[in-house]
Amino acid sequence: MRRILAAFAVALAVALMAGLGHGGAGLLRDGRAATDTDRPVTRTTAADAASVGLRTVSFNMCGGQCNHGETVHLEQVATKIGAFQPHLLMLQEVCWSQHQWFKTRYAGTYEFGFTPMLTTYTGCGVSDCSVNADSDPANDDRRCWFGQVVAARGALSNPDEIALGGERHQINQKDVGGPITRVRPERKFAALCYDAALADLPGRVVKGCSVHLRAFHDDALVNLRARTAQAARLASDLDGDIAAGKVVVVAGDFNSTPENGNSRVPRRSPTMNAFYRPETQPGGGWGVFYEADQSDQRMWGFPDEGPCTPTSPQPTGCRSGERTVTDDDFVEAEAPAEDAVEGTKYDYIFYSELTSPTKISGDPSYLFLKDAAGRNVKNPDGTDKRISDHAFYQAVGQVSAS
Repeated sequence: MRRILAAFAVALAVALMAGLGHGGAGLLRDGRAATDTDRPVTRTTAADAASVGLRTVSFNMCGGQCNHGETVHLEQVATKIGAFQPHLLMLQEVCWSQHQWFKTRYAGTYEFGFTPMLTTYTGCGVSDCSVNADSDPANDDRRCWFGQVVAARGALSNPDEIALGGERHQINQKDVGGPITRVRPERKFAALCYDAALADLPGRVVKGCSVHLRAFHDDALVNLRARTAQAARLASDLDGDIAAGKVVVVAGDFNSTPENGNSRVPRRSPTMNAFYRPETQPGGGWGVFYEADQSDQRMWGFPDEGPCTPTSPQPTGCRSGERTVTDDDFVEAEAPAEDAVEGTKYDYIFYSELTSPTKISGDPSYLFLKDAAGRNVKNPDGTDKRISDHAFYQAVGQVSAS
């Protein structure tokens, strides 16, 4: 494992980030440095010696709807984690049984924290969760728990569950003009955060947060307003940690596009404004964070505004990125039809600070189910079956060591 880590450190020192306007995906693919000749590489400088490439993974596992609480496929996820060796690991839509599998698998290497978004969820393989319906959590069958995970390659402390609101009037309207249904069971929305003491950053406190914002859509934009308020609440609550000098990393499923909306939301979707910085194109935001894939224009949808390019005197990023969710393998009732066909970006990894706005790179990639012989499992239509409808999203951000 140390040899793997050392190899990655060497690769990171050689190639950290592609220039703005080019995708950063190749820099992190399978934990290796890019060899693409069409992507300029930023060489390390003397300043980089006083900094560390902080590695983060975010993965919405679709542990219930897609996998029903099963753990047999998790060794494939562990293979990706082992290749990248993230300092921080943020997981969403995790069944309690899967959380326990990871804790056992990584005992002595990672520390884990969990919070349930649902406590009466039958999608994790338990048919009767009624025992959890009372007001006493002490008698809960935790196999019915379903939520978020934060893990760190170091010691966790100061657990912080940030209540996000948005729990009233949970509705869904799958089709434009169609019937409105109540979401059952109702979700509890909280960002799970911990301080992490990392051996590679002994002089800094890193705060990692795993988040899953409200899903679903409706013509009256009830869900959009809820998500926007949740994002603003989370960003606001983290301002004090940033002011105290912590490196804050927020990762997860925001159920929101970076900028371009869809048929039922405004062209300028406001949800992510609370995280994107003012200089980010197009239109900026009012946040303080850098997004891992902000140099990738694959979700760029504003040809009338021209390309996303560096601006003087400060480099900027794009409200863009590679797509992180698709329903090619699973029926995704939460996404509008146009998103269901093409896929979209709902997953983000945000860093509160970098040594330079260009010193960050993100790479989403899909994981496929394997059979006993190591071959991809096929869907009835012949396509390869994915472990999740979301991508395994990994990122490196260069942060100051002091």
